[in-house]
This record gives sequence, C-alpha cells and structure tokens, in this order.
Amino acid sequence: MSDNNELVNMLRAVIQEELKPVRHELQQVNTRLDTLEAGQQELRQGQANLEAGQAAIEAAVNDLRAINRQTHKKIFTHLDAIWDDIKRVESQLKTLEEKNYSRL
Repeated sequence: MSDNNELVNMLRAVIQEELKPVRHELQQVNTRLDTLEAGQQELRQGQANLEAGQAAIEAAVNDLRAINRQTHKKIFTHLDAIWDDIKRVESQLKTLEEKNYSRL
C-alpha cells in the first residue's frame, strides 16, 4: 500500500510540475485579459466623453444658427429702413429740383 501512496505522490508531483507552465501561461493570459478589459473600459469612457462633447457642440451650433438668423433679420430690417430713407431723400431731392427748375 505504501508503494501505491508513493506512486500516487510521485504522479501528483509529476503532474503538478507539468502543469506549472500551463498555470504560468494561464496567469499571463488572465493578466492580458484584465489589461484589455481595463483598456476597453477606458475606451468606453472616452467614447462617452466624445459623445457628450459632440452633443454640446451640436447644441452650440444650433444656438449660433438661431443667433445668425436673428442677426440677419435685424440687419435686413435696418437695411430696409436705410433703403426707405434713401428713397425718401431721393424723392425730396427730386421735388426740390422740380421746384427749382419750375422757378427758372
């Protein structure tokens, strides 16, 4: 029986010795997997930050478009008023010229 125990112990020792490289490689694979998972999490966080930044930029662009439309409306309102003033001055000049011409 003692021989059987010795044989079992020897086989156990041989198997454990043979499994050392496998365990070492498995540990390296697990370490690499942990690193990849951490990197993937960082990428996800970076993507979330980019999406938030993109949403902020889109909101700012929409605000700028609205401001641009309002500014254009104001500018054209002022231009219309200036054009009306020019027409009025031109009409008054024409009237004055006609009066001066008729006096001659």
